[in-house]
Amino acid sequence: MEYIVFQISGGIGKNVIATSVVRAINMQYPDRKIVVLTAHPDIWINNPRIHKVIQFGQTSYFYDDFIKGRNTLIFTHDPYGETDAIYRRKHLSKVWCELCGVKFQGEIPELYFTRLEKDQVEFFINKTKPILLIQPFGGAQTNNKYSWARDLPPYLAQRIVDEFKNDYRVIQIKREDQTGLNGAEYLSTNPRSLALSLFFSDKRIFIDSYMQHAAAALGLSSNVFWIGNSPTVFGYEIHKNITTSFEIGSTRTSLYDPFDISGDPIQIATPPGNLFDTNVVMGILKDENPPMPLFSQEENVTQFDPELPKLPSISIPDITDIIPGIQIGEFVDVSGSNNEQSSEKDHKSTKKAKK
Repeated sequence: MEYIVFQISGGIGKNVIATSVVRAINMQYPDRKIVVLTAHPDIWINNPRIHKVIQFGQTSYFYDDFIKGRNTLIFTHDPYGETDAIYRRKHLSKVWCELCGVKFQGEIPELYFTRLEKDQVEFFINKTKPILLIQPFGGAQTNNKYSWARDLPPYLAQRIVDEFKNDYRVIQIKREDQTGLNGAEYLSTNPRSLALSLFFSDKRIFIDSYMQHAAAALGLSSNVFWIGNSPTVFGYEIHKNITTSFEIGSTRTSLYDPFDISGDPIQIATPPGNLFDTNVVMGILKDENPPMPLFSQEENVTQFDPELPKLPSISIPDITDIIPGIQIGEFVDVSGSNNEQSSEKDHKSTKKAKK
């Protein structure tokens, strides 16, 4: 028996992205057994493309079982440190596939669930009216509860809840240590149940975190806000990707990326309160505005035209409840009134627009 060892060093969102890479590997090496080594094995449960998932720290006899005396292919690459990812030229899935020497054909992430898992979450959710899921804050547990580079500005997150709470049951995805929004219920549970909650939602508003990757895997179009990160690298065409422009501060402490995802305050000169025009955002979330860049005043506007993974048709095993499908992605640049320059350098077209 010949194996492939595929190792993921990173968080839960990176593991979801990795499922698209494993899908491509499986297509190119259908006769090899894929062994996944990760800190987040739950993401890989029921995935029919892999032979085994092993958690870091539980690797007894790993060398004897999968390396010694074998012709195992070993993929331990980290795409975050590659040129095309650092310069935001390609999607991370494509960069990762190229590192592994496999062809990227637009694969998107995959998540697999049993019907009983879905039924249990449905019972827990107990849906009685349309549900809006919102994940405004993310990242690792730290003393700093807000990162300008990743999170929705708190005032905007609260405004969204206030705007939709009469028509929707608003559920905030959050950890116990994260800030709660007034008027929203809180959902804090394991990653698989969080992903399954997406099936019962009617509107989804996320930042670049685990839930936007999971929504793409399940074929559920969502509104995704981008500030420091780029949808060129981490986004999906199925989503409406809402971007902004801002004046960069000091990058004296920056290494390969201008922005520390934890939100170093010296790296932004624009006040976070001016990152998004609230009224324009509300119009977009209500589907009242066209899918084009919109600013609060006339200025240079850059619009993404990235090479994003599309949702291909796939055959779904009986054990899953994945919803296949494809929708057209939209890229909407929504800045506040005092922005002066774009933070993105990987845009391919420039337009002017007025509010």
